[in-house]
Amino acid sequence: MLFNFNVLEQLIGFSQDAFLHLSPAVAQLIASTPAEIQQINLSYQQQNHKALEHSLHKLRGSYATLGATALPELSRQLELALQHQGQLPSAAEFARYLECLEQTSAALGLWLSQFNRSSDSSLPDVLTYIQYLENNDMQAYSLFQVQRAGWIAYLGPDDFMLMEQDIMALNFIVVAERLKQRLSGQGKG
Repeated sequence: MLFNFNVLEQLIGFSQDAFLHLSPAVAQLIASTPAEIQQINLSYQQQNHKALEHSLHKLRGSYATLGATALPELSRQLELALQHQGQLPSAAEFARYLECLEQTSAALGLWLSQFNRSSDSSLPDVLTYIQYLENNDMQAYSLFQVQRAGWIAYLGPDDFMLMEQDIMALNFIVVAERLKQRLSGQGKG
């Protein structure tokens, strides 16, 4: 798992005000990551232990604060090797770290764009949402939270409460089946 989005969601508290304060910092982190990757590569190629360790530590802290899970662990291992053994990570370890950093940044960017795009009360894209549910993708949980008003409008208060209970319990397949039944009952998608 690359990210524990619950951490981000708790930081934001699902309030528009908190989101408006935190989202620029998150967007800046995502935007600066390609330049950080270039700097890390340069430090690695030049065998600059201190600069590499500094960059790893900075990115680890930034992403860990937001809920990254795999990246901080990989970073910590590389930092310890640099500090205690005075050696650069192997090319394979370094490549694995960079790949994890890129994937983590991309996951955070996707989460942020979904929150931004769907933070209004427009009706959710039910068919796409069913796909998230069927794949047991944790994005289904995040999307549900940011599309609450849209789901209430689509389902009505009673069905919404039922859906919310199942989403909170991570019963994604149950929710997917219920949404499919609703769509087939409407006669179209």
